[in-house]
Amino acid sequence: MTTFGEISWEDDVPGDKKENSKDLFLRLLEGSNEIRLVTRPYQYLVHKHKKDPQNPKDFGIKVACSAIHGSCPLCSQGNAAKPRWLLGVIERKTGSYKILDVGYAVFQQIRKLAKNQKWGDPTKYDLDILVDPHGGATGYYTVQPLSKEPLSAQDQVLRDNADLEDLKRRVSPPTPDAVEKRLEKIGGSAVIKPVSANKAAARPAAPPPVSMSDETDDEFPDYSA
Repeated sequence: MTTFGEISWEDDVPGDKKENSKDLFLRLLEGSNEIRLVTRPYQYLVHKHKKDPQNPKDFGIKVACSAIHGSCPLCSQGNAAKPRWLLGVIERKTGSYKILDVGYAVFQQIRKLAKNQKWGDPTKYDLDILVDPHGGATGYYTVQPLSKEPLSAQDQVLRDNADLEDLKRRVSPPTPDAVEKRLEKIGGSAVIKPVSANKAAARPAAPPPVSMSDETDDEFPDYSA
């Protein structure tokens, strides 16, 4: 940011309020959620860590997997990582850019549309993600394509300004030490002893155990929490 001299009207200046990260994420609500995809999916692996596994009200806290760096404290406990995806979208209700964090249930339905010759690229049409809390494991989320329409001028601006570097940063795997520190901060009975950096570096990187089962948003709290 320019700190002195000539600036542009578009430049950031001291005192500007940054957008709340929590507000940047789109939380799917019961019923209809109409969106337009404006980015490709960004994949990451995450664990659901429970402070008290015996407590039925403990739905778990999301902790990113560090196995790509050679070790992961939660993988070593047998806590299988789950793939999730971040999508840059336009939320039709507000007409604003949001990040949508989805599990396999939503992702595979969008991918199915992308492979369908009739629909193809899912950035070419709006999607309606229907949420039914009573739909069971297979009916909790239903993704429906809407008619193909080009982006409006305002949509185009939102798409062009989508921060792809921010999405890349958010899905970058943490180090084992960073996971340890997060677990220590969370607390609970499942926290394990730290793994030294030398031991972690000595271990060859290996694909982490991955579970393809999906959770509802109620079981997997808000990403930014």
